[in-house]
Amino acid sequence: MYVCICNAVTEDDVHGCMASGCTTAKAVKAACGFKPGCGLCTKRIHSMVSEYRASTALADALLGGNDPASSTAA
Repeated sequence: MYVCICNAVTEDDVHGCMASGCTTAKAVKAACGFKPGCGLCTKRIHSMVSEYRASTALADALLGGNDPASSTAA
C-alpha cells in the first residue's frame, strides 16, 4: 500500500528504511528521497516509525538485546 502518493513510496519502502537504521520520520523521508508534496503522509510515517521503535524495544527487552543501560562499561 502507498504511504505517499506524491513520492510513490510504499509501506515496504518505509519498512526497508527502518530496517536499515532510520529511526525518525525525517530520516525515513531522507532515505526514501522525499520531495515536498502535499504532506498527508507525514502523520502515517510518524506512526509507522513509532510502532517500529516500540516493537523493536519490546523485542530487545524480551530477548535481552540492545539495552543502552547494559552497554555502559564500568
